[in-house]
Amino acid sequence: MAGPLDGIRVIEISMFQQGPVAGVRLGDLGADVIKIEPKAGDPGRGFMRIIGAMVGLTGHNYYFEHCNRNKRSIVLDLRKDQGMEVFFKLIDTADVFLNNMSIQAPIRMGIGPEVLLARNPRLIYAQASGWGRKGPNADDHAFDYTGIARSGLMMSCGEKGAPPTQILPGMGDEIGALICAWGVTAALYAREKTGRGQVVDTSLMGSLISMLGLIMSAPAITGKEFPREIRAQAGNPIYNHYRCKDDRWLAIAHLQPDLYWPKVCKALDLDNLMQDPRFATLEARSKNARELVSILDERFATKTRDEWLGILREAGCICTPVQTPLEVVNDPQAPANNYFVHFNHPVNGETRMVGFPWDFSDTPASCRRPAPELGEHTIEVLEELGYTETDIARLRQEGVI
Repeated sequence: MAGPLDGIRVIEISMFQQGPVAGVRLGDLGADVIKIEPKAGDPGRGFMRIIGAMVGLTGHNYYFEHCNRNKRSIVLDLRKDQGMEVFFKLIDTADVFLNNMSIQAPIRMGIGPEVLLARNPRLIYAQASGWGRKGPNADDHAFDYTGIARSGLMMSCGEKGAPPTQILPGMGDEIGALICAWGVTAALYAREKTGRGQVVDTSLMGSLISMLGLIMSAPAITGKEFPREIRAQAGNPIYNHYRCKDDRWLAIAHLQPDLYWPKVCKALDLDNLMQDPRFATLEARSKNARELVSILDERFATKTRDEWLGILREAGCICTPVQTPLEVVNDPQAPANNYFVHFNHPVNGETRMVGFPWDFSDTPASCRRPAPELGEHTIEVLEELGYTETDIARLRQEGVI
């Protein structure tokens, strides 16, 4: 079945992750995404060398595969007039132009929003930058790490008093990509009503602030921060995580603590604590949190995680395992909802990939193409634009493609 964006053409000039993953998400939804690359290619094609040096992870370039599935690749030298001519012909056929360059870079190249929208008034011009189009740092370069640092995420994780938390790479780019793709789909819907294209401006900073919306609402509205907690003295000890006998962790999450306190006590065979004045109310448990967490730590350490999960669920408590990334990949709940999907890769065979965060009953998302080889579809795309074999040979001779 066709996806919800079937028939939409996206022209993408982007590199690394934020822009490319936005293109992936549009491609997952059925759009025809044409990725324009220079002859050296997207730097992401060589990124496994950096990953290998940093953490010793080797193997197939999962980074580029994740960031570029469901796309076609065309190599084009936009420094040459003939290359720009091909680019503008592509824009004439496009619904969306997607890039993650700095704000001024496309303008300097002569492909800024005013130029492209004048040429194609129905175009959605999407730019996923670091800091947004306005403000004193609009033209600064950014990477995932700088977005995570400046947005407050590193100081919204970890325990009180600890240094800024080290966040595994890519989270900022992923949320930035999703926000960008969301903006594009909304602009396409608006175009159906107005007939006009527009600029869609998203950024790492804006996307991460949005993801941290509840955390950021505290200082924005009250002028006070929601403090980082310390697990050993959690203000609500039955909204916390605990280590079990097998050195694996689980989380219990009760935001109606007075309602669930008797259930937790019964599940843990700690009925004697139920009416203990130190723990009988939310306020009392918060005041004596360090003592209560210590008692619960000792209790959870007597059984394995799976044993406790069974007991807690039977008692009607709200609980879940704290999982490693590998455990998540093997969690049966995830593939059941297409959060991971299997794809028959033409080179690597059966491959498990991150799937889709949404499900459509009539127009489902799909993984149809592997990440393309550099310039794999150059001739195919040029022929679609009306270029003949002679034209293509001339462009190759002149170094345009």
